[in-house]
Amino acid sequence: MNTKFDEAIKNRLTSGFKNWNMGYEAWLEWCDTLYEPDAHYNLQYNGALKRLTLQEYKDMMGEFFAAFDIELGEFKNMLIEDGWCAIRYVVYITNKKTGKKITQNTMEFVNFKENPEPIGVRVKEGFALSDAPLA
Repeated sequence: MNTKFDEAIKNRLTSGFKNWNMGYEAWLEWCDTLYEPDAHYNLQYNGALKRLTLQEYKDMMGEFFAAFDIELGEFKNMLIEDGWCAIRYVVYITNKKTGKKITQNTMEFVNFKENPEPIGVRVKEGFALSDAPLA
């Protein structure tokens, strides 16, 4: 980490994992501090890359949290430079209907914007890809 901006990005992401693991409502509340209001999130969805508005992403994650128990695991790598972060981490997912468990290795690339306090750094756009499909 070379700058206060880089350190703020790291702190925002590490605190985010704690919020994610506290359920959908905590995740929704955290989203309002993590993402710019006009942010976009790009992810693999049904085999295609899909670009979602923040509201579309929140709605999709509501469906996801309803169907699966999700726990974000450990960071494998995190590189931050010039407002961009590349992060690799593990996600543990359990299908609530079937009980089937999978482990995903996820890679994200996230572009942050630096705002004055108290807002701080927030995501402008993110890209994520995981190695294991949901079942």
